[in-house]
Amino acid sequence: MIVLAKIALIVFALLFLIRLKWDLGLVLFLDTLLTAALFGMNAGALLRNAFQALIAGETLELIGIVILVLYLGNFLQHGGHFRTMVDALKNLVHDPRLILAIPSAFIGLLPMMAGAMMGAPIVEEAGKKWDLTPAWKTFTNYWFRHIWEYSWPLYINLILAAAICRVPIKRVCLYQFPFTIVAAGAGLIILFRHVPFLPKDTDNPRTFKDVFKVFFSIWPLLLTIVLIFVFKLGMLLSLGVASVLTQVFARLDIRTRIKVIAGGFSLRIALLTAAVMVFKRILEASGALDSVARAVPQHGFSAYALLFAAPFLIGLLTGINQAFVAIAFPLLVPIIGAESPDMFLLAFAYVSGFVGILLSPAHLCLALTADYFKAELKDVYRILILPVAVVFLSALGALIISRLLM
Repeated sequence: MIVLAKIALIVFALLFLIRLKWDLGLVLFLDTLLTAALFGMNAGALLRNAFQALIAGETLELIGIVILVLYLGNFLQHGGHFRTMVDALKNLVHDPRLILAIPSAFIGLLPMMAGAMMGAPIVEEAGKKWDLTPAWKTFTNYWFRHIWEYSWPLYINLILAAAICRVPIKRVCLYQFPFTIVAAGAGLIILFRHVPFLPKDTDNPRTFKDVFKVFFSIWPLLLTIVLIFVFKLGMLLSLGVASVLTQVFARLDIRTRIKVIAGGFSLRIALLTAAVMVFKRILEASGALDSVARAVPQHGFSAYALLFAAPFLIGLLTGINQAFVAIAFPLLVPIIGAESPDMFLLAFAYVSGFVGILLSPAHLCLALTADYFKAELKDVYRILILPVAVVFLSALGALIISRLLM
């Protein structure tokens, strides 16, 4: 019971400081010190383990991955690639209602802070065809922007989860891809039930040129995925190849190239990534995780309750995508397992956390999108709660079936 009280204090301190709008990297640093103090780690051991975590190969690789992901996002945004994609889609899709969903979904392939704002103007324009309410425009833009975060390997959430549980990210993505399908399906069903079919405004013929524009607009992202899943290259190398080729083929002067590269680098995110790995290392080295393993049964209701409650509450209270993985997953490793984790437990914990993120009023994408469309959050929640429940119940159902088959 004392162990659980210590863990509760660690989590409470994290949530309290985050609610005060403190930087997550700083909060993790302070909570690392608190963890060491609560579990009797001396200063020498703390410094030694923190240094080892900082120079560890997995930490350096993770930081490199994050930096390259941010660079690719800035490159595509700077080059206007998504506008090209949307213009081509208008000629390709038969049902104009898909224009409300597809651009936001494509933009969702690009991990970036408040990325839903890129699709908001497109939804605003497309929504005029049906005179959609602000709440429905907010839902459409917000929901389809986030369907990929269960399985798209460029998302830092997934990268962190794979690193913390020491499992290849492609395995995590493959296990969690069904939830992307569920999320997309639930969103489309709700959208199509509310928005009637109307004919296209133009009868421009579909051409291969339009198809080419759609795929060419995000070629660095597609190339990265092909290198990872087809050629079996590591994620860092795949991102590196794609990033180098963007510079090879870009028609930019030296000043603009430097601007794009510099604009894609975030020291804050790099330090946050390092702070996550140090926090994880101290949780392990201090004996905190072993204590949790002894205090919480690895099978049974208590373990399942913790798998849901920890990531969900952190996601709901913080609204920060990386936070529920960075904070909760190191605490859940004794239950999920490391190197050979139970993938159904991992997926359930991840979906639980992301459900909290989707419902969080502190989530930047939700707050900014609602503000853009002048929507009341209570009206958005009335629409949002059903597809969120569908995704969560699908994860819970998969977990229950996996337990019955064991």
